[in-house]
Amino acid sequence: MKRRVRIMVGSGLVAAGLWAIVPGMIHPISTDAVLNAEVVTVRAPVDGVLDGVGLAVGDRVQAGQAVGWIKPFRTDTGRRDQLALDVNAQGKLAEALAAEVDALAALDRRLAAETVDFRKASLASLDHSHAEARAKLDGAAAESDRAALELERKRILMAKDLVAPAALQTAEAEARVARADATAAKADLARVAAEREAARRGTFVAGGVNNVPYSRQRFDEVHLKLLERRSQQAAAKVRAAELEGQLAAAEKDLARLSDAPVTTPAAGVVWQRFAGEGDGVRSGDPVLGLVDCRTLYLTAVLPRRFFAELKSGDHARVRLAGEPAEQGARVQSVRAAGGGLASTASAVVPEARDKLDVVVTLVVEGNRLGGRSDNLCQVGQHATVTFDMPALAPLVNAVAGRLGSGLRG
Repeated sequence: MKRRVRIMVGSGLVAAGLWAIVPGMIHPISTDAVLNAEVVTVRAPVDGVLDGVGLAVGDRVQAGQAVGWIKPFRTDTGRRDQLALDVNAQGKLAEALAAEVDALAALDRRLAAETVDFRKASLASLDHSHAEARAKLDGAAAESDRAALELERKRILMAKDLVAPAALQTAEAEARVARADATAAKADLARVAAEREAARRGTFVAGGVNNVPYSRQRFDEVHLKLLERRSQQAAAKVRAAELEGQLAAAEKDLARLSDAPVTTPAAGVVWQRFAGEGDGVRSGDPVLGLVDCRTLYLTAVLPRRFFAELKSGDHARVRLAGEPAEQGARVQSVRAAGGGLASTASAVVPEARDKLDVVVTLVVEGNRLGGRSDNLCQVGQHATVTFDMPALAPLVNAVAGRLGSGLRG
């Protein structure tokens, strides 16, 4: 009897102990979580000193907003100044070449006109000389014919002893002179004809001049020089355009380096300040950290035994601290606490007691987090997350796995 009573009392104590433990193991598990957000870093675009950065933690900013300025440590204008001098010099060179081209073009036109006039005048003169030579030839030929007739008449008279022998000799001499004059007149006509034909082709040989007149020689010299100057003028224009482009680029670089604005890449709330008014920064140094209130999420830390039980897409229920209503959520990612836990992209880094703990990221259905516009969009606020999974499931799965291995063995 006493033994039965002892057994009943012991069973009751065991049942009471199990009653205290089992409900927590058969109900879905709950854990603490924290409201989190990605941090967007605003960085310095150039080296210099911060100026006008008056934002405080909690201030809201818009995308592309200028939140301050950076005054360069030292602006080197040497290249810009040298390019400005080169552009000015090249412009003056182009102006001088343009003036010389205009002068040479005018001289070129004048010499071309003079050459045409000279050719016309020379051809007209040679036409007159040709007519004169032909007239002389005709006169010399007539005189030669007259002298020949006179010689023949003297010979007839000499045969009749009507003239003295000296008269015959004089007639013979006059005939030879007439024939020589006719030959000379014929040669002179041929010379003038040749000079006229050469002049028509552009070569002048009359009067002891060169093959081309002086005006033509000057025209050729000026024309070649004009072509050279035009080529130099075109090269000067190309060089001037290149220098002007380089100067514009240098001016743009100086404008970018002079009081460069610090702009926000996205809208958000100032989460932290890395540098303040008057601080010196280098290009790429962080200036501000922003949290984007439109992409809030929850992070929670669970024991490592839940790593195999939770997966992306699993459903959960979330209750923010101070709010009575629960919201639906789903698991976005599950990773070991040692796998990139110290990432600076998150505003709040969850603390894990063991590097093998599980970090779970959840998104709320409809993204209904951070409803308040103040207090940094409630980033860092605690919440309770309840997963639709019994806490006993990992233990049951482990025992079942062991039993299955034993049976297969």
